[in-house]
Amino acid sequence: MGTAVYGFVVLSVLVLAVAAAALFMARSESVLDEALDSAVRKRTEAAGQDFARALHADWADLKYLSGAIDGSDLDGIGEVMAGMRGDGTRISWIGYAGVDGTVREASDGLLVGADVSERPWFRNGLRSGFAGDVHEAVLLANLLRPEGGEPLRFVDLALPVKNLEGDLTGVLGMHIDAGWAERSLAEMARSLGIDLYLISQSGEIVMSSTGTTAGVEEVMQLASARSGAEASGRAEWSDGREYFTTLVPNLSYADLPNFGWRLAGRLDAGTFQAGLHSLVGSAALAAALALAVLALLTFLFVLIFIRPIDALVDSATQLAAGEDAYPRERNSTREAAQLSAALARLQARRKISGS
Repeated sequence: MGTAVYGFVVLSVLVLAVAAAALFMARSESVLDEALDSAVRKRTEAAGQDFARALHADWADLKYLSGAIDGSDLDGIGEVMAGMRGDGTRISWIGYAGVDGTVREASDGLLVGADVSERPWFRNGLRSGFAGDVHEAVLLANLLRPEGGEPLRFVDLALPVKNLEGDLTGVLGMHIDAGWAERSLAEMARSLGIDLYLISQSGEIVMSSTGTTAGVEEVMQLASARSGAEASGRAEWSDGREYFTTLVPNLSYADLPNFGWRLAGRLDAGTFQAGLHSLVGSAALAAALALAVLALLTFLFVLIFIRPIDALVDSATQLAAGEDAYPRERNSTREAAQLSAALARLQARRKISGS
């Protein structure tokens, strides 16, 4: 009987282990995919919000400055602009141009007297608040970086300036260093553990956190990424690795004008593999401990409940064979005690009848 019990326990454990492993394998991938999809969507949305908030701080400064400008009296405005520009690592240039397109005041006096009437920030700023896409420096290229090197790129903010009577007097413009913006995007990506790509209205990647230029296939995959409201799913990229990709279709914060940007976030599908392996290892260790406890309990069960019955079965066999064997008294269980007493009575009757 002890062998049967051991066999039953081993078979039950095997069946449960196979069923649990099959269920875990079937569900683990879908659960992991859901977790990764949710992670990339939430992290990309958070990055987009923080990026737009950082630009809105400059927009708020520009609005404040516009209220301080009087088209007929610009005394002291240049110093205010220079203070807002700081060391130039974030804001490259701030300037005010009259309605004729001539720059009348600017930070550090740069471009004062220059004609900016054909620049997009001026033309659009005459009508309303404007946010311009990333572009290379034109008029400021030689002034800010006369020694050459990497071409300067700017992000534009502009808004019309009006006097107390509500008449348009000019346009206030700001050039934000695109390099600073890209570094900020990269810092957000590192802190969130994802890759970020800023995509223009034309579908071009204007900034990325990876520091590498995306190929044609990558651009197509990013441009076709679904919005954060939809599940994106796995996709294999040209590097042979699988990623989850999601898209924030519009970057906005408060009254910041629309740049027309979309933000794509990419998360390596193997991000949580280490944690999954750790979980599997912990589960295996827990299963091993459970098996050890089950084996000990099974051994004690057989020793306490099954072995006495086996001994009584041996005694009964000996009595049936006519041997003079007196069964030992067994009180481990009620059934064993009853069987032991019954065998003792049979042995006693056998001796009486034999005498």
